[in-house]
Amino acid sequence: MPAYNYEALDSSGQTRKGVIAADSLRDARQKLRAISLFPVDIKQGKDKDRYSIAGLSLSKHKAISSKDLTLLTRQMATMFSAGTPIEEALGALSKQCEKAVLRNILTKIRAQVSEGSKLSDAMKSESASFPALYRAMIAAGEASGNLGPVMERIADYSEKSQDIKNKVSTALIYPIVLSVVATAVLVILMTFVVPKVVSQFENIGAELPGLTRVVMAISSFLVNYGLFLLIGLIGFITLFISLGRRKSVRLKIHGVLLKLPFVGRLILSVSSARFARTMGTLIDGGSPVLESIRAAKETVSNEVIREAIETVYLNVREGHSLSFAMKRTGVFAPLLIYMCSMGEKSGRLSYMLVKIADYLEAEFEGISQKALSLLEPMIVIIMGLMVGLIVMSIMLPIMRLNSLILM
Repeated sequence: MPAYNYEALDSSGQTRKGVIAADSLRDARQKLRAISLFPVDIKQGKDKDRYSIAGLSLSKHKAISSKDLTLLTRQMATMFSAGTPIEEALGALSKQCEKAVLRNILTKIRAQVSEGSKLSDAMKSESASFPALYRAMIAAGEASGNLGPVMERIADYSEKSQDIKNKVSTALIYPIVLSVVATAVLVILMTFVVPKVVSQFENIGAELPGLTRVVMAISSFLVNYGLFLLIGLIGFITLFISLGRRKSVRLKIHGVLLKLPFVGRLILSVSSARFARTMGTLIDGGSPVLESIRAAKETVSNEVIREAIETVYLNVREGHSLSFAMKRTGVFAPLLIYMCSMGEKSGRLSYMLVKIADYLEAEFEGISQKALSLLEPMIVIIMGLMVGLIVMSIMLPIMRLNSLILM
């Protein structure tokens, strides 16, 4: 639904400006008259995310990036906590936005809020930008009347999540680039350099050492069947991704990942941290435990853990405590269960959940940083050994020829 910027006069003759969502210019005028405003000037909001093909006007619907959403959440939290009305805050934020996508989305949300919609309901129209969990937290803040403090918690949650993503992605850049470059060098050596060098020895009838023959066989295979190997690899990855969309397949794959010695611990730590932080934030904002469990489930990607959370939800609905239900699944870490139990006994469940989330996130960050710091030298060593074997396969025939000449 388009957004219209209007200037109108109220019943006392004062000028009012704002934004209203309407199907057409005529509909906008009718809506303004319905709220006792006499329209003076109405203009449709500019949509810079539109383009035309063959004279047809088409729109590109874009979502807010996670980085922009984190910044926007902190800005809204600051303004709401300071007592700024929601409509006024959204208007101020939309005016200072440099990105057209963000500005247009905020304008549309503000238009719906000005018509009486709740902020969480208005965000449903932009579900691609505002996830269900995000809207659930805002709805909990609206229900409890503490939207400002809840937005502060959402901002803290978003910033922590974004910080972890940034650290992991930054740490992975160098190993990935190193792996790609090293693999490209190996492929060039095996497909171009080795065949030309070793063929010189075959032309003079020299007997090749065993290592050279093995390297030549691998090189010949890559030259003759390398393209088919690449196509097969792409096909396997495509098939794997396609099968991964099935829940039954994901359950088996995720179950295997959880059983891996090192990877399983990392997956469990980060999933438990997301679950605990989401639960703690929602409960602290006034959301019921059952709704918090359902919302927290959406932050976890591992299907085995998601199934365990669903079992926790069913057990809590039947009257069991959260800690008992989590222990019954046999999936969650004992420390997380213990902290939940202590929180339930002391009446500080949300506080305990946030604290254990901090600990699990710190543990995940420490383990992942150590693993990534070890990954770089491992890649260098493995690639160095492979290049060394290729060089040896070339040098051995040369050394053998030199020994024959000297004899």
